[in-house]
Amino acid sequence: MQKPLKQHLFIPLALVLLLLAAGCAPTKESADAKMAPAAEQQAEQTVTGTIKGISNLAKSISLEVGKGEEAKTMLIRFDGHTTGMQDAVRDEPSVVTYTMRDGTPYALEVKRKIATIPEGVQEIKTAELVALLKSDPKVFLVDSRPLPRYNQAHLPGAHSIPQAALEEKQASILPADTSTPLVFYCGGVTCPFSPASASIAKDLGYTNLMVYHEGEPEWTKAGLPTYSEDNFILTGNIVLIDLRTPQIAQQGRIKGAYSIPYDQLFTKLDDVARNAPLVLYGDQEPEDIIGELREEGFNFVSLVKGGYEGWVERGGAIEKGPIYTTEIRWVRQLGKGEVSLDDFRRAARGEDKDAIIVDARTKEEIAQLGRFKNTINIPLDEIPHRLDELPKDKKLYVHCSTGARADMAYSELIKHGFDAKFLLLNIEDAACDCEIIRP
Repeated sequence: MQKPLKQHLFIPLALVLLLLAAGCAPTKESADAKMAPAAEQQAEQTVTGTIKGISNLAKSISLEVGKGEEAKTMLIRFDGHTTGMQDAVRDEPSVVTYTMRDGTPYALEVKRKIATIPEGVQEIKTAELVALLKSDPKVFLVDSRPLPRYNQAHLPGAHSIPQAALEEKQASILPADTSTPLVFYCGGVTCPFSPASASIAKDLGYTNLMVYHEGEPEWTKAGLPTYSEDNFILTGNIVLIDLRTPQIAQQGRIKGAYSIPYDQLFTKLDDVARNAPLVLYGDQEPEDIIGELREEGFNFVSLVKGGYEGWVERGGAIEKGPIYTTEIRWVRQLGKGEVSLDDFRRAARGEDKDAIIVDARTKEEIAQLGRFKNTINIPLDEIPHRLDELPKDKKLYVHCSTGARADMAYSELIKHGFDAKFLLLNIEDAACDCEIIRP
């Protein structure tokens, strides 16, 4: 009976030895696994650029790095572990820390690149600036943005002195008295133009310097009025609205204006695109309506300085006589890289044999909503790894659901030498009018 007992004793001992041996192996693997994140951390990289697009569906950021002809676009993925995405804003400078995963950059952190106000220069807030402009007529308010931005919409009383112009002309375009209160503003806290301009003024000996760091975006958000320059009103692709009664408008109105009294305004604007620049005027300056229109989703709303009377005093072009239409017609001019709707339709119908449509939506979206004819489906996040599926001897027209991802895909394709354009339109918009193949 002793023999069986010895066998039973041997089995547990063998198991213990096996477990001890097995326990050593995982310890080594765990150590190797712990080293992996450290190696990954060593591969972290930081890049500074301007965010040109954000797609939450594709979990991707399009970041433009560099300036001018040397600018390049990076497509960077993000996920639930990426910090700072709540502060990521299109067209704003940002610092992105990322790491590579299987050849694809993944963002670890996104930070807005806040422009630094020079030492000795005071920051002024929105309410303070409003009060200062009312109380001190000597204040010299400077718009440091490029001239086209000033022409479209600027703060009341602002002088257009782009940073580049101040660098070139120095004190000759500033007040002669160096104690004059100077306030510089541009496009918000990430915009470098106003701090840089204040720095130039400081070096020139000006002593009463302020930067309205929040800039034009915060002024607009507060519902405060902005003004368009007269040349922009006459030549810009805008919707110009005369809020006076039609009877008065017949006696004289700014050339090209629609006569729409205030009580009819919101009905007439129902079908107008929310990205249409609206310029308004009446007998006086209708400042109160600015906030209402912005709440309705119109992003670009400004006024005619001095209303109709101010326009006439400045010798602006007018017209008189019957008003034949009050139906607003506005067609957005195509931006860089955009394909016209007519060209896109021709490609979708197969009439343009030299064009191919690239659908940058996900497979799940296509399964649910359908697709256009003659398309290749490559989701935005897959495009960098599937470039060899696309011909370089054809025109590529990229679309998604609204245009945001298509714009980002376009930048990626251009970077790799493709002849590409993108459709900036909600494909469910009636204006699209393309046949959809349902699943």
